[in-house]
Amino acid sequence: KLTVRASKALLDGSLEEDELGSGKSSAGSSTFTTSLASFRRQRGIEKRVVIAAAGKDRIQQVLAEAIDLQPELADNDLVVVPVVMPQGVAPVLGDDMSQPANVALPVTVGDSWKTLIDDEASDAISQGVSIEEEGFCIILKKNGRVGQRTRGIFLNNLVGNVVARKEAGMDVKNI
Repeated sequence: KLTVRASKALLDGSLEEDELGSGKSSAGSSTFTTSLASFRRQRGIEKRVVIAAAGKDRIQQVLAEAIDLQPELADNDLVVVPVVMPQGVAPVLGDDMSQPANVALPVTVGDSWKTLIDDEASDAISQGVSIEEEGFCIILKKNGRVGQRTRGIFLNNLVGNVVARKEAGMDVKNI
């Protein structure tokens, strides 16, 4: 069972304007732990999950990008799950950074995250991906299926893809 910790505001869909602007949960808001499956359609929290796996330095860049893109990520039902490679664990947030509102951190329960990420990392390495430098993404659709895997982590492109589908009048409920 894959478990994450996220802001209650994100999961309740009640992000305040100041939280959207800062990308951080307000000091008074709390986090809670839930299964990754709860993000699936008709399970209470409908979000597209972006599992972003890379080395520590690249994951810090991804977190900064997630903060900058908070309004767009929220508008397009995207939540980022950063995983530090090769350990397959959540990033350590420094004293100067609270958990961004649009980020769900993996919670280590046994070897669940490590097993998933190691399998995906093996495939990525065999395809020539530098997992620590450029990383990779696994995008889960709202129905829980893998929508795509990408070499590198490009949150802006993911947002753009959803926006382009909306603007073209295409279905965005199942992606």
